[in-house]
Amino acid sequence: MKKLVVYILTLFFLLSLTACSAKVPNNAGNVSSTAQTNVTYTKEFSYLPTYSKMELQNVAQPDKNQMINAKYIMKNTTTDIVLNKYADTFMKDGWTVKKTLSQDKKSYSLHAQKGNHIATLLPQQSGNDVILIIASK
Repeated sequence: MKKLVVYILTLFFLLSLTACSAKVPNNAGNVSSTAQTNVTYTKEFSYLPTYSKMELQNVAQPDKNQMINAKYIMKNTTTDIVLNKYADTFMKDGWTVKKTLSQDKKSYSLHAQKGNHIATLLPQQSGNDVILIIASK
């Protein structure tokens, strides 16, 4: 009898944990990405997820196509790491992501789209750091 009570309590505990971790839809029927994935957004682009340790270098005024260009630096990393982790962040936030590959099958740019927003990311290795240009609207 004692084992049965322990078994039932354990089962109840596990079921309650599962229920608590379920995603709750927002009013639009979509999962709220900021609540579920802890995504933060850049100051320059309020809709664009940020990458950890991004330091803004400069922002250019919108061009005739309304694209805003921003230049960031990420210290002590590589372009491969930045593109792969940033692609994951975009996808967690509901963006569609396409990587452009070089002839040696390495990613060298990333294009992301979500709703009316688009973003193109062009990283460049600079010593131990990565310079990242983002064009977005």
